[in-house]
Amino acid sequence: MIFYDKEFLGKKFKEYRKKAKLTQEELSEKIGIAEKHYGKLERGVFMPSLETFFKLIDVLNVPLSEFGFQVEENKNTNRDKIVKEVYSSNNAELELFLNFIESIKKYNKKIKG
Repeated sequence: MIFYDKEFLGKKFKEYRKKAKLTQEELSEKIGIAEKHYGKLERGVFMPSLETFFKLIDVLNVPLSEFGFQVEENKNTNRDKIVKEVYSSNNAELELFLNFIESIKKYNKKIKG
C-alpha cells in the first residue's frame, strides 16, 4: 500500500485531476476543502485525511489499485459504498453502524438457529 507517500499521492491526484480536466479550484470545491490546502496535497506537502482521500478517488474516479490496494476482479459496488461511508463517518455514526450490523447478525443467527 502506498497511502503514506505524500509525494506519490500528490502526483497521482494531479495526474487524475488533469485527466478529468478540472482545475485545482474546481476539484477543491467538489471535495469541500480550501484550494490552498488541495494545492499542498498535490505538491506532497500534506497528507490527505482518509475522508479527503476517499472523496478524491471518488470524484476523480481513481481505482484503489493505483495506491497499492489489492482489489478483487469482481467489483462489489455495495461493499465499496459501505467502505467509503465508514471512512467518512464520525465516531457516533461508526458506533451506530456497528450496532446495526451486530443486530442484523444476531437476527440472522436466531432465524437460522
